Amino acid sequence: MAYPMLPARPEGGLRERLANVRYVFTDLDATMLAPGSCALRGNDGTPSLKLVESIVALVRAGIEIIPCSGRNRAMLQEDCRILGFNSYIGEMGGLLMLDLHADEWEFFCGDMPFDPASGRTPHQVIEDAGVCEEILSRWPGRIEYHNDMAAGFKHREVTVGMRGEVPDGEAQAILDKAGLGLVWANNGYLTHVSKPTTLKLGPGEPGRAFNILPKGLDKGRGIERFCKLKGIRPSCTLAIGDSCSDFLAADHVGTFVCVNNALRDPAAPSLIEAHDNVLVTPGEVVDGWADTASALLAARQ
Repeated sequence: MAYPMLPARPEGGLRERLANVRYVFTDLDATMLAPGSCALRGNDGTPSLKLVESIVALVRAGIEIIPCSGRNRAMLQEDCRILGFNSYIGEMGGLLMLDLHADEWEFFCGDMPFDPASGRTPHQVIEDAGVCEEILSRWPGRIEYHNDMAAGFKHREVTVGMRGEVPDGEAQAILDKAGLGLVWANNGYLTHVSKPTTLKLGPGEPGRAFNILPKGLDKGRGIERFCKLKGIRPSCTLAIGDSCSDFLAADHVGTFVCVNNALRDPAAPSLIEAHDNVLVTPGEVVDGWADTASALLAARQ
């Protein structure tokens, strides 16, 4: 399949579309950040300023960068503080930080009924259903809580993060039995497994990140809700990612960009075939993110 590639210097209608972008919603791991979740290294692990220079160039051009990640509040607030961002979408669309400086935010639970006055978080509602324990006990050594860089899964408020490698259909069947309308979401291949870990995966099994989500919650709908609350037109937005959880944003933004490593995801070909607003970068991860920044800037020249 011939994929629509992102040109270094957009022309015609594409140039006009990219020149209109004011907001970039970006996945982090395996999209923006180098392996090990590092902003100051390249894809090969050597020191590099490529990502930081691209961020600075976009911000100077008046483009706001909004991380859209499976990470929790504690992690994303540190990411944003260090990189100078003021908004983010966390927990796969479930936590919308509209203005970090003003502490303006809300939970977004998709189609799951949730009462903010209950004193419980959406995460606690899911955990109390017992599905997490059943999944962990069924596949020992192959699945574990995602330790959020050792911060601990208890810091999550909307979703449940896991990592490892298990059959998606069987995990979904366990969630279905709970009757809460929960979804087993693939958040892409792992580029780094932070310690401590109980995983014992075999050679050639990098493992994936997963999230247990309320039905109707995904990054795409999180972006849609964020834009509605902020009064942002979809035509002014671009999203970039590497996995099927990121692909769901394509229906809610003006342009969606796959970093080249996204083509390893089995869902990528159908995504590209079904949308006319999807492009693929020449480079992978950091290089691909920088390709996107360069194309956005070139479209304005």
